[in-house]
Amino acid sequence: MAAALAVPQELPSAPHRLGRSVNKAMVSVAPLRWAATRLGRLVVDAPQGSRVRRMLGPLHARVGAETTAAELLLIVDTIRSAGVETWLAGGWGVDALVGRQTRRHADVDLVVDDFERSAPLAAAALASLGFETVLRYRAEALMPDCWQMRDRSLRSVGFTSLDWPRLCAALDRDGPALGGRGDPSAPQHVLAEGLVAGRPVPCLSAKVQVLLHSDFELTGDQRQDLARLRSLVGNGG
Repeated sequence: MAAALAVPQELPSAPHRLGRSVNKAMVSVAPLRWAATRLGRLVVDAPQGSRVRRMLGPLHARVGAETTAAELLLIVDTIRSAGVETWLAGGWGVDALVGRQTRRHADVDLVVDDFERSAPLAAAALASLGFETVLRYRAEALMPDCWQMRDRSLRSVGFTSLDWPRLCAALDRDGPALGGRGDPSAPQHVLAEGLVAGRPVPCLSAKVQVLLHSDFELTGDQRQDLARLRSLVGNGG
C-alpha cells in the first residue's frame, strides 16, 4: 500500500536519522527484526501512560512498524464503510490538522462515536484487514474507553471513546458554554477536518487535541505535536 507522502518541511533530528538507519538495518538482520518485534509487542500491549509506554514507546516509534498515509486512509475508509463515525486523534490527527506529514507514525488513534455500539463494528471491519483486538481497558480520562488492535506487522490501531460532558466542561473554561454532545454548537468546537496525503479526513480540533495532550505524560514526539497544536490554536485553527 504505497503512497506519495508530503515531504516534511522540518529537518529530521539526530534521533530520527538514527532511527531510520536502525530501521533499515532491521530489514536485513534477523535478530534485530526479532528484537524489534518483541519491543513492539511490549509497547502496543501496554496501556497509554504506562511506564512501559513512557520508557520504550519512543524507541518503538523509531524502529517499529510504520503506518503510512495510504494505510491510514484505508483504515479510516474501512471503518466508515461499516457505518462508524470516527475522527483522527494522536500523531496522525495532529499532522492532519497541519496538512502534511511531519514525522513517522507507529500507530493510529481514532475516536469513535457511540463507543459501546461502534467499537465492535469497527473491530469487525478491521479484522478484514488482518487486525485483531489485543487489549481493552478503561481509565479516568477525557478518552476513557480504549480498544487496541494490531496486525501481524504490529501496526497498531486504537479506538477510544470521548467523554463529552467532561470535555465540554473543560472547553467551557476558555470559551462558550457547551451543553454536551447534543449541543448543536459542540461539534464546531470539538470536531474539524484535516488533510492526509491531500485528502480531507475528519479529526478532532486543535483545541481539543491540546486538552487531550494534558491527560498523559508526553514523549519527545508528543511534545513537538503539542507545540504544533498550540501554534494552530494561536492562529485560530
